[in-house]
Amino acid sequence: MQMSILKFVALAVGSAFIAILSVFRGALRTGEDPSDDGPRALISEFLGFWIGSFLLLWSFTVDGKTQQWTLRGIAALAAIASIGLSNYFSNSTEVPESAAKEPTGFKNDVTSIHLE
Repeated sequence: MQMSILKFVALAVGSAFIAILSVFRGALRTGEDPSDDGPRALISEFLGFWIGSFLLLWSFTVDGKTQQWTLRGIAALAAIASIGLSNYFSNSTEVPESAAKEPTGFKNDVTSIHLE
């Protein structure tokens, strides 16, 4: 029981690390701040890569070729869907909650990463 919990935690932490590397790899390749696209795009990309890499890593721990390839296919679909959602959210404008407020986002200088 403890070994399966430890395996789950290791897979979750490892896949989160891979997801972070994937997001920053794209940022370094394009030379832009990943948060410029907005929080929804960044969150959807991170979650999609996290789920996709978790399922990919998990596919190496299960028995049976059918289960392995099913998990790998779902992992690929999750990564592709996250890229599509990230692209959709980055092209949409954020609407303020009320007319008197500014739209929320990561555009302030405190949390943004300067890659120049």
